Amino acid sequence: MKESQLLEAERRYPLSVLLCQNCGHGMNSFVVPAEVRYQENDYSYDSGNSKISLQHFNDMAGEVGSRAAIKKGDLVVDIGSNIGTLLAAFKNLGAEVQGVDPAHNIAALAEKNGIPTINDFFNAASAEKILKKGKAKVITITNAFNHISPLVPFMEAVVSVLEKQGSFVIELPYFLEIIRKKHFDVIYLEHVSYIAIKSLVPFFKKFGLNITHLEENNYMSGSIRIFVGFGPQSPLVESQIALEEKSGLYDLAVWEKFAQDVRNCKIKLLKELVSARESGGKIVAIGAAAKGNTLLNYCGIDTTLIDFATDASPLKIGKYTPGSHLPILSDDEINKEVTYALILAWNIADFLKAKISPKLPHLKFITPHVVE
Repeated sequence: MKESQLLEAERRYPLSVLLCQNCGHGMNSFVVPAEVRYQENDYSYDSGNSKISLQHFNDMAGEVGSRAAIKKGDLVVDIGSNIGTLLAAFKNLGAEVQGVDPAHNIAALAEKNGIPTINDFFNAASAEKILKKGKAKVITITNAFNHISPLVPFMEAVVSVLEKQGSFVIELPYFLEIIRKKHFDVIYLEHVSYIAIKSLVPFFKKFGLNITHLEENNYMSGSIRIFVGFGPQSPLVESQIALEEKSGLYDLAVWEKFAQDVRNCKIKLLKELVSARESGGKIVAIGAAAKGNTLLNYCGIDTTLIDFATDASPLKIGKYTPGSHLPILSDDEINKEVTYALILAWNIADFLKAKISPKLPHLKFITPHVVE
């Protein structure tokens, strides 16, 4: 949020997750309208700001290009394409590319980067614009399929654009990882859905589609990449569903234990921060990621405990964290007076420690979500 918004009444929304006991789909109990999430304010996530992201999307383009047999001139569409990081990698492989992103400031940056981008949500109207270029050999959506609501018209638009031999490739934080690693702060208002394989199989069949391949990876500390197409279902699907069921993803008792673990995490973290504060420590939060707002607001952490937050993205610096109102400064503002650093972007904790520790060896890091 901008400084001027600190003087305005701040909207708050309920945040709780529902689990469908029939199909296993996870979903937020309240859905904030997409226009509010992506267009009311300047969008602050930049997919090209991190070296880790750049490497990941470059590798992903190569891997998807190989599996989907992309040839020079084939059309690749990226939904929620941000500033065009993934599409730039596909473009380097010789593909024709088309982005779709609803955030006005982000779409403008993508165009500046040479990535043609439809500044809209992916729907029947934007699909019609894409079809003027032809059908897509590959449609990708990274860290955004779980943002979509409603999903049925979205999938109808996907099917209208996808070649019969094409692949719809979804990559997103894996629902199972929330249980595995206690990643409760992956739950936030942009994440309308929490995706696992069991619920996707019957859903995709409604559109004549199957999961043709899937694989887990470590991006965002636990993602799954799903290839969807008109071909036969992969044998990997049944084994992945068995893993989900064995891990207790659809077991309410497991979720009750998870809720208690989350409460314990909150208590432990607050004790640690209060102790640091009482000892005269100066504490900052590093990595103003969206998931960090869940942690800060659930735990009731604000400027009484944390002096400020930092981030490397120019799109976030100068703004404030919603609810907790921590000013977001550059990482360079972490000086010798800072004694503790709470890592909000725990998925890149090792990278952040390696970046900051050489200059500030005295700094003590708190990473409450990393499983030791």
